[in-house]
Amino acid sequence: MRHSTKQRSPWPTLILVAAIPRILGAFFLPNAFGDAYVYIRDIGVMSAKIRAGTFAITDLYGFWLPLYQFVSALINVFVGNGFYAGKLVSAVFGVGVCLLIYCITLRITAHRTAALLAFLVIALNPLHIFYSASAMTDVPHAFFLLASLYFCLKQRWVLAAVFAALAGLTRMESWMFIAVIPAIQFFRQRRISIAAVAILTIPPLFWLYVSWKATGNWRACFVARREYHNWLFAANPTLAHFSLPHILSDGATLLVSADLAVLMGAFVAGWFVIKPLARRARIQDDVRAIVPALVFFFATLGMIAAAYLTGAMPIIFPRYGLILFTLGIPILAWTLLYLRKQRPRWARRLLIAVIVICTFDASVQFVGSVGLLNQISAQRAVADYLHAHFQPNAHIFCDDTTVQALSGIPLEKFLTSADAPRDPEGFLNYLKAKKVEYVVFVVNQDSTPVRLFPGGEYGDRIGPFEALMNSHTEFLRTSIWLYRLHAEGVKWNSLGQSAKRAAPGSRNPIN
Repeated sequence: MRHSTKQRSPWPTLILVAAIPRILGAFFLPNAFGDAYVYIRDIGVMSAKIRAGTFAITDLYGFWLPLYQFVSALINVFVGNGFYAGKLVSAVFGVGVCLLIYCITLRITAHRTAALLAFLVIALNPLHIFYSASAMTDVPHAFFLLASLYFCLKQRWVLAAVFAALAGLTRMESWMFIAVIPAIQFFRQRRISIAAVAILTIPPLFWLYVSWKATGNWRACFVARREYHNWLFAANPTLAHFSLPHILSDGATLLVSADLAVLMGAFVAGWFVIKPLARRARIQDDVRAIVPALVFFFATLGMIAAAYLTGAMPIIFPRYGLILFTLGIPILAWTLLYLRKQRPRWARRLLIAVIVICTFDASVQFVGSVGLLNQISAQRAVADYLHAHFQPNAHIFCDDTTVQALSGIPLEKFLTSADAPRDPEGFLNYLKAKKVEYVVFVVNQDSTPVRLFPGGEYGDRIGPFEALMNSHTEFLRTSIWLYRLHAEGVKWNSLGQSAKRAAPGSRNPIN
């Protein structure tokens, strides 16, 4: 009797392992960042217009590029819940990212065990699961980049350009692939596909046209981004210049979210490519295989570094390192196998070191995710109170964008530090003129109330405002204060004396 030696397909198992935590996370985890709630609002607006038959190309215009919102809005036409539609679309793309990492690793290493381990590294990564369950563009963008890389490895340049163009309709930084993909093709084949180049130019041309059609100014998106940065630096002056604490904090965030082992693997692989070029020698075929992945990785790293150094990206968030982690996992697998072949006696020690580093980074990411869940819970408590008690004819002073988004209150009802005076009396007069009823501030944020009214006074009256609630968490400490205008006590006409009592000149840090 002959036994079948046909190997079972791993795909059902891979899909289940990647999908279960991400789909469950879409239903049970909160969004990882306040911007997600703005995306959800845009998804709801788009889907309502699509359902009503009034959708026009100008409805694609906004602060962000439109592909993710548009796809989610199409799904939401049938789902009818923009909140979950956006999260589920991101979760499905997250599953796709895991499967693509398996395919890319298998292609560049021809080692099934290495591909399976690379898959598990991303599929079980807590940060990737968290962001896959969030209604944001980071995971869909990573999927399009990985798909483009996969087709570059297969030398299918038109398909590589199509997916890079989809990435370029999701996030603006992918416009750099107009140059990157032709460069990879020229390195591999000494020619450039005109069709691929034409496809790659579609996203910026399309977006400039949409901007012009919607606003009459083809540069409107860039103007809006410049205005946003001006507002951000006005509201948070410490972000306008580099400081050692911020650099250390941002550097640590990038190292943990990108994973130190992945970064080291990419730089070692890069050395294997540069070394023969420096000697004007021919790159070996087994090394040439990793070049496209390295180009994608270092182009993205260079974009992040350039944006940070020029102030276009003044804060490094974990999701910025996550794209490097995603692109770098196949490179790390290739580097380990290549080193094992070159230095067999190092193999066991290298593998153990990588496992230890990856486990440590994943543990830090898990702890950070738990802390973020606690922080969001504190923010939601304040947001829920505002949602239930806010009067439409008043305003709220609040610099926390997550509280703003979670409250569901129109953004025009919020005032921020960007336009607020820098002295206590002027600040309280500003609140009076704007008919502010509530003041919200986070103790560890750089905002006007924190600068003007030092920590010892939190809980005490600030001018005519009295403390209403303090929502806080001890783990990764967050403390949010909510103050309300005291209607029966101090009147606005006694504001000058109240300001002086609330913030004595000797304690005013603003000169």
